[in-house]
Amino acid sequence: MKKITFFLIGIIAFAACTNKADELYKQAVTKLNAHDFQGAIAKFDSVILLDDKNMLAYINRGNAKFDVDDFEGSLADYNKAISMSSDKDLDPGIYCNRADVYWQLEKFDEAMKDYTKAIDMKPDYDSALVGRGKTFLAMGDFVNAKTDIEKAITINNGNASAHYALGDVVYNLKDYELSILEYTKAIELKSTEMIYFLDRGDAYYMVENFDKAVADYSKAIEMNPQLPATYVLRGDALDDSGKPSEAIEDYNKAIAIDSLYASAYYNRGVTLKKMGDKKSACADFIKADGLGDENAAGYLKDCK
Repeated sequence: MKKITFFLIGIIAFAACTNKADELYKQAVTKLNAHDFQGAIAKFDSVILLDDKNMLAYINRGNAKFDVDDFEGSLADYNKAISMSSDKDLDPGIYCNRADVYWQLEKFDEAMKDYTKAIDMKPDYDSALVGRGKTFLAMGDFVNAKTDIEKAITINNGNASAHYALGDVVYNLKDYELSILEYTKAIELKSTEMIYFLDRGDAYYMVENFDKAVADYSKAIEMNPQLPATYVLRGDALDDSGKPSEAIEDYNKAIAIDSLYASAYYNRGVTLKKMGDKKSACADFIKADGLGDENAAGYLKDCK
């Protein structure tokens, strides 16, 4: 009788733990959807402590860790989730997600395998096709990159990341006008991505449309004012459009954000030299050279 009673108590305790885990899981998902990623991770931790067989908890904790750039932690969670089930029971999204992590870790061979696995499971999976296309691009295979991404766009013309990725491919192929069209399409579909404006600015710069480059860099700065590189890029466009004083202001802003940003000193030096301020230019070239800028050394001979 004691054994039976003990067993029943065990069942009740297990049920209580399961109910608690379910409630915590709902709370975790709510935090994840609200972009409270650290809060979500903490809740998923609690779920897994109560129920370490909860595959969805590992997957979603992996998603949250990805969003806070904990790629190794995200990879561990996706690996755990995949190990808990057979391929036929898994959604292809888990392989696509793990491939995204591998891509961020620059493990492109592993990323390629997982994107391909996801595509094999779901041939019309546009996000996986975009991911594999970006992986081909990172590996220097522009032809296959373009093929995959164009197929993704055929499947879903409303996929902003696909148009952006195609913009990257054709930019690398030096078709800057087409890259502008693709970046513009991406922006029309999703205007909240700073990188879309930044890269379209680069494309405008390459076709010497400096005013539009400045406009896009300005939008990128508005969206994230703490990136020194964007001020340097806008400074370059301003300088090339005949506005050296405004360019100097941008280089100064970049240095104010990061006093060790070598290219800001180098580019400011180039502009100061053109403005006839040799002394200040040389000081910048010396500083840039000391910080490792490879271009500064060529100007130092004029500073002696």
